[in-house]
Amino acid sequence: MSIMGNIMQNARFVGGIETAVAAAGSDQAGATEAGGAVNVVTSATGTSADGVRLPASRAAGELLMIVNATAVALDVFPPTGGAINGGSANAAKALAANMSGLYISMGSDNWGAVLSA
Repeated sequence: MSIMGNIMQNARFVGGIETAVAAAGSDQAGATEAGGAVNVVTSATGTSADGVRLPASRAAGELLMIVNATAVALDVFPPTGGAINGGSANAAKALAANMSGLYISMGSDNWGAVLSA
């Protein structure tokens, strides 16, 4: 079975629903960690590209959703040393205002992302 096939066969949400996440920090270290399986971001400032950080050490196939319920774009960071969608290590991916993203752990702190349009 392919790596992606194995990941999708074992896909699962881990954690609860965090309904009032406040994005913070304009870099990976200062970003708020997304701790739930579903994370609804309700607070972010438009002047500082606030961020949310994906958690470290998640098993391949674990799923996490971030819902940006704010009027500003968020930066979504991987865990330290990780990447999103095969991008550069530690680089953020933007999540537009009033949009959501499904993040899939690929293991080794790397994540895939499916973002709403």
